[in-house]
Parts: sequence; structure tokens; C-alpha cells
Amino acid sequence: MPRTKDYSVEVADVDDIFELTILAKEAYGEDIIDKEHFRFNTKKVGNLFAYTIPSDQFLVLKLTEGEEIVGYFLATISECFFALETQTLCLSWFIRPEHRSVRNAFSLLKTYEKWGKDSGAVVINMIDIRDHHYSGGRRIANTVFERLGYEMNETMYAKGVG
Repeated sequence: MPRTKDYSVEVADVDDIFELTILAKEAYGEDIIDKEHFRFNTKKVGNLFAYTIPSDQFLVLKLTEGEEIVGYFLATISECFFALETQTLCLSWFIRPEHRSVRNAFSLLKTYEKWGKDSGAVVINMIDIRDHHYSGGRRIANTVFERLGYEMNETMYAKGVG
């Protein structure tokens, strides 16, 4: 797994669920989700990590600085709806603001890409949540995506109905 200065990227294990859940709540607090329609549920998120960590269909990574978990990455792999080939999909990722850098984002994404390729995926999909992953006024996600050869191929719109 990649190591950058005092940071490292590793596959999470069940002992990390509590810290990962705290990070997920921090991500939720950054206004990256529609809070009018979605309320954070600690038990649900903890259960989700407990389900996904041991599953071959999911990848849960942790970014650590020393012993502290400062970021996470959650992805899944499945067949394309229209075909038999598989693809990955990033479900959520977050790095604490004071630890955000192109290098840390790059390390998470390269580990995700390797997992996808090793798992048989023919396409690696990433999400970029608007207004997220900024550092010093620079949009980290776009910079990393472009350097790694990603191309924008979809836009999703959302409408609250409840």
C-alpha cells in the first residue's frame, strides 16, 4: 500500500469501524449531502462499515497519519447494468481538511484503481461531490482526476420529494 511521508493507505479492518464512523460524520458535516432530506445515522453507518469491510464486493481504505485515521475511501464493484463486464464505483471518500493534499488523494485513488483492476473491473468510476476536497483554494479532486486520466462522463441531478 502507498506510503507518503507520515501517511499510509491501508485496507480497513473491523477494529477501525468506530473511527471510520466518526470520519463519515465529519464528511456529512461539511455540507456535502442534502441535510434536509438525509439525517446522519451513526448506527446505520457503523453497520454499513461492518458489512462492507469483510466483503469482496467492497473496498474500505483508511488514510492514516501515524496511528490516527484521517481519511477513508469506500467503493464497490459490480457488473455494468447493460453488460457482463465489471466496473467499480466510489461510494464515498473523505480526507480531513488539514490532511488534504494532492499526494494523499492520489494515494487513495491509486490504491482504489489497483483493487479495481486486480478484481477484474474494466472501468473505474469516481465521484466528485461539488464544493468538496479543497485545499488552499485549489480543487484537489479535479487535479488528481485529470492527472490520473479520468474524464467526466456523467452529471447527476437531484430533487427532494419528501
